[in-house]
Amino acid sequence: MPTSRKASHSSHPSLDTRHSTLDSDWFTGFFGGLYGQVLAHTFSHKQTLRHATIIRKLLGTRRGFRVLDVPCGQGRLTLPLAQTGLEMTGVDFMAKYLRRARADARQAGVEIRYLRGDMRRIEFANEFHAAFCWFSSFGYFADADNLEVVRRVCRALRPGGRFLIEGLYRPWYVRHLHGRVEEMRAGVRIVHRSRWDPRTQRARDEWTLSRRGKIEKHAVAMRMFDGAAIRSLLREGGFATVQLYAYPSCKRLTARAPCFMAVGTKE
Repeated sequence: MPTSRKASHSSHPSLDTRHSTLDSDWFTGFFGGLYGQVLAHTFSHKQTLRHATIIRKLLGTRRGFRVLDVPCGQGRLTLPLAQTGLEMTGVDFMAKYLRRARADARQAGVEIRYLRGDMRRIEFANEFHAAFCWFSSFGYFADADNLEVVRRVCRALRPGGRFLIEGLYRPWYVRHLHGRVEEMRAGVRIVHRSRWDPRTQRARDEWTLSRRGKIEKHAVAMRMFDGAAIRSLLREGGFATVQLYAYPSCKRLTARAPCFMAVGTKE
């Protein structure tokens, strides 16, 4: 779409939040706190454009394609993809992230549909040519809910549509796990402790974030996947074929890759 079109702020009936359990989930407090400031300064503009290029390549998009970014966060990737002529929709549960995303789209003069909702409850049907879930944003939930996300995205896609998931690759993560990391980012002091739970196949992390006397403590539990596990999940969720790639090379996935990229294609 032309970048001169104005940003859209409309709601959409394809979101069902009646059964949302967001208030009881770990990520509500985590993303609602100081981490939001950290997130806004995690990637440079050059890195963002590189990510957008990879997404377009693996999804096989062309100008005019309707693409779903879920969860879209602060619109970091939604905006540059819209500027290439894709008709973008971003869904996220954080209202303040969406306010920032809408403001950035408005400033850029780009029309993007941003909707607040739970990715487990989206109710689009045969609407999108492609969809993606980036920056290890998959695996927040119990296994049944993670599967529900895949099923809902599959339903949202047109026949032949592709769904791209990017995330930390379990074999690499387990081998390179660091118990404690401390850093400063965007004025926020971060102390991050990680441990691997083989019983649940989850990374269980403790985050302590502090800035100007404000201290937050968060317990994070992320489901991790190897190639077989993410392939099986996408197939069970309705995708006919699944291709696996290493990030950022887009070559064959091996144990040396820190992150995987899985592309499921709807029959």
